[in-house]
Amino acid sequence: MRALLPLLPLSALSLPSQFLLRPPPRSSACPCSDASLCAGPLPPADVELFGFGADGILDGGSFDWSAVTTIAWGEGDAVVCAAHANGVRVVAGVSPPLTDDQEEIAAWVTATVDAVTGGHYDGVTFDYESPVSSISDPINEQYLDVIAQTTKALKALSPNYQVSVCAAWSPLGIDGRFYDYAALANAVDFLYVMCYDTRSQIFDQCVASANAPLPVCKKGIEDYLRLDIPAAKLILGVPWYGYRYECVDASFDPAEDRTCGIAQVPFRGVNCSDAAGSEHTYAEIRGIVNGGGNSSEVWRDEYLNAPFFNYVDEESGKTYQVWYDDAVSLKPIYEMAKELGLGGAGPYRWDQLDYAGNAAEAQEMMDAIKVVLN
Repeated sequence: MRALLPLLPLSALSLPSQFLLRPPPRSSACPCSDASLCAGPLPPADVELFGFGADGILDGGSFDWSAVTTIAWGEGDAVVCAAHANGVRVVAGVSPPLTDDQEEIAAWVTATVDAVTGGHYDGVTFDYESPVSSISDPINEQYLDVIAQTTKALKALSPNYQVSVCAAWSPLGIDGRFYDYAALANAVDFLYVMCYDTRSQIFDQCVASANAPLPVCKKGIEDYLRLDIPAAKLILGVPWYGYRYECVDASFDPAEDRTCGIAQVPFRGVNCSDAAGSEHTYAEIRGIVNGGGNSSEVWRDEYLNAPFFNYVDEESGKTYQVWYDDAVSLKPIYEMAKELGLGGAGPYRWDQLDYAGNAAEAQEMMDAIKVVLN
């Protein structure tokens, strides 16, 4: 994820909305038919299956709660009640103030704790992805300070409250994010390592390629382990979405050609990026394939293990190449997480499968992630 989704305001407070809890607080009265579901934060799982998004997962279909331990950005009373009924935690996304003003930080922490307890959430996850000049940049200290104070305040109420920080796929300054990841890991329960958008800065050939290949995910995790961050404090995040790239070579044959040159769209100082493409959910991408809309067969890169295909858009006449991840490409990544003793794994996002319209493919994706548990 490049940035947080827009934050919703806490109506009772005057702090800027970008510093406030997502979603808004509710009264402390339990919204669930069983009041025990609001008794306090659920205890931690032995292994985390932690992922984002809950849009529509309750709208019929076959959402498999046994493949989930934590839902981040889970909005609404219905999600909280359903998740707690299935022993699954729900945590809110926050975007904290970056400041040295301790009064402002204290007010923000108090408001955040009130929103978490009033909304019957099980904790919070932090996601800040802007570049910093170096690990000594004052923003690093400010970010760490507010996170540490939030963790301390929540844990004082119950050690079961969960606090996490979203982290780049590698700690080595990805996209200019020179954060003090070792200190951040020490201040929270775990880092959610986002092994996706790994081509946000393309330094080699400007072509379409895999979003989250196993070799890249493995290198990123090894980089974190070299910082002496315990493996159990790392959750490996994976994409349940892919990228569609327009192939700009006029001679490109969508039925046969596998190398798709893309436009040079810069991102943070590099002239080629996955910003040349557009993100599409697993359900949307499989909809093209299942509907027979692809112009080529679905190939699988031998080294990257990711599926991809070409198709021609009927309305625009433009030729595209689509790269995504499926149960086959993700299973070895989950196996790696288990072999390295990581704290778990999980997707961005839970709600990018078609649980109602294509239950079989959705279940295949859910089953694959359970490898982490076995």
